[in-house]
Amino acid sequence: MDQVENGTIPGGKPGGMSSERKVLLVLVAALLMVVVGMYSWKVASVNAVENKLGQVEAKLAQVDAQQAEARTRLIEQAKQLDDRRAEEALRLFSIPFAWAIRRELIAGNLDQVDQYFGELVQIRGFKSVILAKLDGKVIVASDRKKLVETFSSLYPGADLDSNEITVERANNGIFRAVIPILGLNKHLGTAVLEYLPPAYPLK
Repeated sequence: MDQVENGTIPGGKPGGMSSERKVLLVLVAALLMVVVGMYSWKVASVNAVENKLGQVEAKLAQVDAQQAEARTRLIEQAKQLDDRRAEEALRLFSIPFAWAIRRELIAGNLDQVDQYFGELVQIRGFKSVILAKLDGKVIVASDRKKLVETFSSLYPGADLDSNEITVERANNGIFRAVIPILGLNKHLGTAVLEYLPPAYPLK
């Protein structure tokens, strides 16, 4: 009876949980709660940081996209300006070029015209030059293969009879100047000068 009242049963085994064991279980439970709390806090903190980083990256990506668009627009405008300058420069060059060719044609110096063409295409950017009569026959060309071609086959749509210098840009980026060679009272022929501007340096 005394053994039962003292919380023990015969055989010496405890009939209830010792105070030390209770304290240990309480400490383990508290530790688990702390660990779970710290883990939850860490997960929440990491998620918050990741969300903030995502917002920053999205803003940076938006800024980068705007800068890239602005840069592309600026380069395109610069290219257009460069093209206009190249076109205008070629148009201005065509005037004294026509005078020089006219002088040689009036003198009957086709060999001199051929020499001009050969020297011209040695200059960077100038790709080809031809001279055709009003009947469309090519009589001088920097590329000899074009001598067997007709003006209309080489430059479909170009006006052989025009009295005005025209400059246009072909699909391959080459500027083409169609230059009438005019005498005092008649049309002596038409020259076509092809020029490719140097590549634009910005990227």
